[in-house]
Amino acid sequence: MQKMEEYASTWYDDLNDLKQDNPSLAEELVEEFGDGEWQENQLFVYEGLEDYAYYELTEGWYADKHLDQKDYNGAPNPIDFIDLKALGLQLSRTWDESMHYLTRDNWIVETNYGWN
Repeated sequence: MQKMEEYASTWYDDLNDLKQDNPSLAEELVEEFGDGEWQENQLFVYEGLEDYAYYELTEGWYADKHLDQKDYNGAPNPIDFIDLKALGLQLSRTWDESMHYLTRDNWIVETNYGWN
């Protein structure tokens, strides 16, 4: 397990690693996706739509726009003015459902392997 600092996110080596930290989330995933090889692969957990959006802006889909820089030479950081929850919700409507899951508590779980 490894925590990220800029946004609430944790990645887990596999389902057993997640189960030790968050048994109810692990149980929800098993209920939703059943048994399978996905359980042996890394899982990325974002604690909300805002955290997922922040990740996508700074390290994910939009990373090449360099919004992760900290110093804008006195100009405001544009991330401070983005409605991250709205962006996260819109991203959840367009993502690949074979690799993303929005939990009952509005957390996001992502796998590079896929749920199948």
